[in-house]
Amino acid sequence: MKNIYLFIFLLSASIYAQQKTFYEAPIMDGTKLMSMRQSNTYVQEATRFVSNEIYLKNEKISDKYTLFSYVSTAIFFQPLTHEEGHRSVLTELNIGAINVPFFDKDGVAKVIGVSDATLKNLKETDLPNYIRLHTAGLESDYTYLRSMNAKLAFDEQDYKNVKADVITRHIGVGSYYLTSLINQKLSIDETKKPELERDVVGHDIWGMARNIYNPKGKFYRYTKWSELNREEKRYTRRIAYLSFINFINPSLFGISNFKLKNGNKFSFSLGYSLSPFGDYITQDFYYFHVGKNIKINPYIREYFNKDNFFIAGGIKLHNYELGDNLLINTSFDVWSQPKDLDFRSSSKHLGLGAELNIGYKIYSYKKERDNSFYFNTGISAKTKGFIPESPSLNKDLRFNCGLIYRISEN
Repeated sequence: MKNIYLFIFLLSASIYAQQKTFYEAPIMDGTKLMSMRQSNTYVQEATRFVSNEIYLKNEKISDKYTLFSYVSTAIFFQPLTHEEGHRSVLTELNIGAINVPFFDKDGVAKVIGVSDATLKNLKETDLPNYIRLHTAGLESDYTYLRSMNAKLAFDEQDYKNVKADVITRHIGVGSYYLTSLINQKLSIDETKKPELERDVVGHDIWGMARNIYNPKGKFYRYTKWSELNREEKRYTRRIAYLSFINFINPSLFGISNFKLKNGNKFSFSLGYSLSPFGDYITQDFYYFHVGKNIKINPYIREYFNKDNFFIAGGIKLHNYELGDNLLINTSFDVWSQPKDLDFRSSSKHLGLGAELNIGYKIYSYKKERDNSFYFNTGISAKTKGFIPESPSLNKDLRFNCGLIYRISEN
């Protein structure tokens, strides 16, 4: 599957890329088949390629494409990246699984191929990853949109070209969260299907709530609203209300950034999602020093478990061109989280994470635009803890590599 993604990306790069921006193709992210970040990046970059070309060169069909983009995102691309989030957790744990992102006759896109015995063992031996298996689809949705926010804030992407993708994903994610308020009869129950053809978790939020409140409870895959107790229902309603935070985002309404008096640019966004021990709220800030082409993204994050609050933060340097041949991306994260990622613990555990990526220009040519290819290599390291989109909850060191395609006007 990785080779298929890479082929599609490179084909799109040669055919569609005309916008001044950076496009990334992450060939490897650790040793596993495909990480959450890889899946999100390939889908997002392919979406941007196609959209940018159509809006640049084919204004007559742009309206038709916009409608197509709304529909294709809703029925395929968002389910694809959402389910890849679930699948990636299992892959990181060396558990085989298959992503089936097409809605079936019951309206369910799913991940299949995992036995009850395997899931039961995961719950009993590694509860944080079992909870993350439930929440990883929404984690993937959150990190996809967060990545797009940065590109918009740093003028690497025109909003009108990805408007359909951004709006559809916000509505899709918001609608899912709100099922705890307005669609409580929603039920995903595939117990009559062969075991290996069943969705791994059913309703993400209700399953998460039941299992995080009752880690020693009886194992079963699918949780109905009627099976939640009063406290669990109250918790899922809290999640639904907090999810409105995701709409506090200027780029969602076509405002990519704000121009300061000195000519530089600033923006912000808020985000909300779920974690292996509860949930979190992130405040992202984007500062673009236009003259020096410095793009930085500091953030503050608040993690919550059942009764406690934990603070986190970090900063990222985004696509910094050093000289003529180097492209630098680096980030640093620091956090406090509950000890052992426990839902009820008030004990705090401090963690650190860092990543450095260096792209070296390997080829460039000029034909209407200045086109450059970079070979990117990187290293990331973290202590035990949860970082959205980071594959492992444990102490981790991994290498990555890929290609970056840069296009700019002559």
